[in-house]
Formats: sequence, C-alpha cells, structure tokens
Amino acid sequence: LGSINEKINYNSNDEIGSLIDDYNRMIDELQNSADLLMKSERESAWREMAKQIAHEIKNPLTPMRLQLQHLQKAKSENAPDWEDRFMNISDIIINQIDALSAIASEFSNFAQMPRANNQEMNLSDSLKEIISLFNKDEMENITIDTKESLKPLIFADKEQIQRVFINL
Repeated sequence: LGSINEKINYNSNDEIGSLIDDYNRMIDELQNSADLLMKSERESAWREMAKQIAHEIKNPLTPMRLQLQHLQKAKSENAPDWEDRFMNISDIIINQIDALSAIASEFSNFAQMPRANNQEMNLSDSLKEIISLFNKDEMENITIDTKESLKPLIFADKEQIQRVFINL
C-alpha cells in the first residue's frame, strides 16, 4: 500500500500472457482496494474528529443551562441577591461562550495545530470559576475542597486547563 505497482506489458496470447493479464488485473484490484481503504480511513478520522468536537462543545452547555435555570428560579422567587447572581453567572457564561468560540476557531483552522496560549494564571481562580458552573443541587454527593490560602500560579493555556477540569 502506498507504493505504485507497475503493470507488465506483454502482447502474447500464451500461458505467460494469461498469467500477466491476471497479474495486471490483480494490480487494478489492489489499487481499488487501497483507494477504498484510504477513503474509509479518512471518513473514520472525520467521524472521530466530529465526535470529539461534539464532546468539547456539549461539555460546557449542560452546566451553563443549569446555571441559567438556577438564575431563572432565583428571579421568579425574587431572591434578594439576584443582581449579584446575575452578574456572576453572566461572567461565567460569557467565558464559556468564549471557550466554545475558540473550539470552533480551532476546528476551522484544523489544518494548523492550534498553539497553546500559555500564560501565568492562578489555578485556584480558574477552578472556582469551573466549580461555579455546576449547580450545587446537582452535586449533592460531591465535595470539592479548595484551600483558600493557596494561590498556585501555573504557566498554561487557560482554556485548555478549563476544558480538562470541565471534562473531569
């Protein structure tokens, strides 16, 4: 596969000519099979890519929906801290929309591997933002402890780190 097999030119109707005709026919069949295999592999790679992109897009959508539902409920109950909740959740959702937009841009620039936008960032702040995406009612059996006194600075791509923790 990948190499070109050359046909043999032989213009005689003897037994060798018959063998060469069979050989040449098998070369054509081999080329057709190789073409079908390459096409199948390309389609498989695109399917896998589509599944991965769908996964990356769907991940932040569920917690965003839950946060909006939580905000709607707070509004309907005239919660006294509704304005603060609105601002906080709006910021979180805008950040997630920016992350989704970056995923779409990476996909559209698929031919080029995306470069990480590494920068010094506070991991605790990023984790708090991600934790706040999830509705506390949905996480009743899950406890996430963070040490407020620690402010670990890391050098990484913020969007990629956030995707890792959202996946977790």
